[in-house]
Amino acid sequence: MAALKVALLGLGTVGLGVFESITQRKEQIEGLIGRKIEISGVLIRNEAKARALNEGVFISKDFQEVITQRKPEVVIEAIGGIEPARTYIEYSLRNGCHVVSANKDCIAKHGRDLQRIARENGVRFVYEASVAGGIPVLRTLRELLAVNKVERIEAILNGTSNFILSMMRTEGASFSEALALAQQKGYAEQDPTNDIEGFDAFYKAMILSEWIYGEQPDWDEVQIKGISSVTIDEIQAAEKIGLRVKHLVSIDESLHVEISPKFVDADHPLSSVENVNNAVLIKTDLLGDLTLIGAGAGAKPTASAIVEDLISLYLTQDHPHLKSPKRTQNNIGEADPALVKEQTSLLFYQNLSFREFTEIMSDLESSGTVLTYKEDGNLALSAVLFTGKLEGHAHPKLKSVYSAKVSSAISSAKKAIGV
Repeated sequence: MAALKVALLGLGTVGLGVFESITQRKEQIEGLIGRKIEISGVLIRNEAKARALNEGVFISKDFQEVITQRKPEVVIEAIGGIEPARTYIEYSLRNGCHVVSANKDCIAKHGRDLQRIARENGVRFVYEASVAGGIPVLRTLRELLAVNKVERIEAILNGTSNFILSMMRTEGASFSEALALAQQKGYAEQDPTNDIEGFDAFYKAMILSEWIYGEQPDWDEVQIKGISSVTIDEIQAAEKIGLRVKHLVSIDESLHVEISPKFVDADHPLSSVENVNNAVLIKTDLLGDLTLIGAGAGAKPTASAIVEDLISLYLTQDHPHLKSPKRTQNNIGEADPALVKEQTSLLFYQNLSFREFTEIMSDLESSGTVLTYKEDGNLALSAVLFTGKLEGHAHPKLKSVYSAKVSSAISSAKKAIGV
């Protein structure tokens, strides 16, 4: 049987990780797929740059040379960004190549069209690494939860943000200090906007939505908030009442998607996920809750998912996406508008007098429930965990408001303040 020829587009952090993984595990991969494997060509941007590649590996900055002259069977796209990656993926699919990609930006925007092109040309387009690094979330949803209805997803999908929040909580670092450390360790880019402002998590959420429900919400209607406004004072104040902040993606069966920092209690399954790890909590109707946790960023975890995708092309069938039944407005039922707006929130007030603090507590109790609170000795920053409608409770010294996910708020909160 002819050798399996694989072309690699891009030789940056991810591309080099893929190259090394294939060459170092060559015999193992060949044993799994039953064929010899060779990297037929590598697309690079700078031919003058020194690279420690095996002798005989064909490298070029000309895409046509890598694809049309070398005639690969599989193309691994590790360039990133939308263009020219989208053009390269489409050309490869139309020319009979399977494509493996980790390109979340491109897949979120053009994934449906690229899947259609793949089907029309009798090839496959797979992209496990685009959502949660090394965590096999797409494969789990498709192959292991086929009979389950996915009701909701909650996830930590950005390792950089999770690392920054972990450093702020455990080391007492400021946001800027934690970001600088993330950049020093290679977790964050020099321009970290996509990570810290939630856009990276947004693209991944759109891929998950399409994968599970067969469609995405209107991008303009998705709430996106990053972590750049979270302060060390807020994190420390929340810690005193048993809460931690996580940058969470939530997707439900009505296609409501939200990306924002939320404060969670110790009973939340994602509370203990720290550093650069990602995690996905899948809520289903039959199985109940399933949580997947693992490395969500870096060369090796991403390369792991890409190589597993490569192998899956030859060990699995081309299953359709999960397309779990989507709940529509017609079968939600008429909910009480007052209840729809009621939620659990963590409110931070700054520099209150004791009289102001007492008045605020009384005002909140008039339309909801104050689950717990923690104020420091001079009321410089007071944290109040509140369930109810927030409308009408604005105050000049209300510093910030965050959504909170608490499973046993009252008991854990009372324990935290010694009641």
